[in-house]
Amino acid sequence: MLSATRRRLVEGLRVAVDDAGYDRAIEDSDVELEAFDDEEKGEFSTAVSFAIGADAGENPMAVAGDIADAHRAHGLPEGVSEVSVANGHINYHLDPEAMARLTLETIDGEGDAYGSRERADPDTIVADVSSPNIAKPLHVGHLRNTILSDALMNILEERGHDVTRDNHLGDWGTQFGNLLHEYVEFGDEAEFEEDPIAHLLDLYQQFEQRDGMLEDVEEFGALTEEFEAAVADERAHHTAAGKEWFARLERGEDAAVDRWEQFREASIERFEGVYDELGVDFDRWLGESFYAREGWTDGVVEKALDEDVAMRGPDESVFIPIYDDDYEDAGDPEAASVDASLDRAREMVDEAGSVEDADFDAFYIVKSDGSTVYGTRDLATIDYRVSEFDADQSVYVVASEQNRYFQQLFVAARKMGYTDVRLEHIDYGMISLPEGSMSTRGGQIVTVREVLDAADERARDIVREKGRNVEDDDIEPLARKIALATVKYGMVAANRGKDITFDIDEAVSLEGDTGPYVQYATTRAYSILDSAEAVPDVVDIDPSLFNDTDYDLIYHLGRYPLVLDRCEERYDAAPLAHYLLELAHVFNSFYHKNRVLDAESAAEERLALTATTAQVFENGLGLLGIETLAEM
Repeated sequence: MLSATRRRLVEGLRVAVDDAGYDRAIEDSDVELEAFDDEEKGEFSTAVSFAIGADAGENPMAVAGDIADAHRAHGLPEGVSEVSVANGHINYHLDPEAMARLTLETIDGEGDAYGSRERADPDTIVADVSSPNIAKPLHVGHLRNTILSDALMNILEERGHDVTRDNHLGDWGTQFGNLLHEYVEFGDEAEFEEDPIAHLLDLYQQFEQRDGMLEDVEEFGALTEEFEAAVADERAHHTAAGKEWFARLERGEDAAVDRWEQFREASIERFEGVYDELGVDFDRWLGESFYAREGWTDGVVEKALDEDVAMRGPDESVFIPIYDDDYEDAGDPEAASVDASLDRAREMVDEAGSVEDADFDAFYIVKSDGSTVYGTRDLATIDYRVSEFDADQSVYVVASEQNRYFQQLFVAARKMGYTDVRLEHIDYGMISLPEGSMSTRGGQIVTVREVLDAADERARDIVREKGRNVEDDDIEPLARKIALATVKYGMVAANRGKDITFDIDEAVSLEGDTGPYVQYATTRAYSILDSAEAVPDVVDIDPSLFNDTDYDLIYHLGRYPLVLDRCEERYDAAPLAHYLLELAHVFNSFYHKNRVLDAESAAEERLALTATTAQVFENGLGLLGIETLAEM
């Protein structure tokens, strides 16, 4: 109801501003939702009179009065009882009984669809989500990405968009040449068969650690020239061998491709097991290899050179120059403004004497050895999404350490002629451990398996200790749902932009403001409803019997679609997580302060209110990927 009321207030305000003689475009954000218990401000307010007054050279109080009069004359929406002016703000006051009836009837009528939107022309959104590297275990960084992106994509779909989730695997590049070399030199078929990911991780770490050690020796000097030469030869051998194996992979040689496909298939099988536990799935698994093997990267390089937006370096590398004034609003197709000409770059190189010293950023798409890089494959991905999906948005859920890279990618894409698609990097803070940054190379990671197992163990202990009438066979399934609620809620509710020092004990705690707290509030609502002989029809209740505590809960239920609006605007599911926790607190206050089943005068009304509250919990928790529980 609040969402519809706000929309009608915005429409009426546009008319009122015009009728009052002012020229001002009214946006949805000009009408704000206020706290339910702020009687002076009302439930909605607008400060648009200040901007209008400043432009017109008039007193904001007088402007607000004129607009309020015009809005009264135009007619206020259903459920809005009056409009007032205070300190230059225009305040809209709801009729509590009308608000209650409209809100409860809307929730009851729409059910699972409450909060959703239908769009005549939805955006086609293709999103990079999860996107782990093959041949490595999923770690807690992937867990954060997977949970954040799943919740956000659920919300974007709920808001009427056509969303395609692409698990954009990191499965191509020189590192896989290194891994192939290491496997041929030191791999063990039996160990691979027993635990492929663990064995491949050992080989990857072994290569990186040996290369790092040899690099350190080179940097600090060896005891003798002969030893120094031997170190250089050893390092060159492994580096060259890795590059050669990747070159063989790019050429499609059977020995390289067959082994690489084993690595990829084993990785996907292991990933799918974890994703199934998380209740997450994907529409596509188009890894980087797809774009390289299917010719999309070749097309990007050819297009960039043919259209003269990329230039060759003296070492035969290929890059797109990016100037300082290219970066602003590069992701927004309507606001982006880039200089695709190479004239400035050529002048800068001539002045500086080299590409490295020139006053621009070089976005490489071909290395000096002729191989492609991440940027080539990401440009090919945009090309594919525009060509095959007719994408309106290409979205990337990737940690904030890649912010600069995505700025450069978006500029390069604009220069390549992809001018209609919105490019959105949804970043999130990095995860470190108490002992320092995570490092797959150094073996300093926390895997998703470790987190889920720890959360399961904690939840099982609590279910055994506190569970009521829970059969032994039901302990494990119930504990798993509670554990997932703990992990998922914690990941989504955390400030998306903030770096996290991950503490596994804290992450799997069920105490305090957590997902299980919201689950429990829902379970309490189910318990009340199950104890009732019948739940009355919303149209038969009498809203005049509600008290202030009831109205507070109704107000919060009405906020739900507005919260989803905010999530959509910010590309962030955290507002929904915070809202559900607040709703749980308000509902707990409701049933502690009010009698429901045996209330003297409002039992029917409060049963209907409890039923609609349970519906909103189900809808919101479902978007976060959290199951509700009949018993806890």
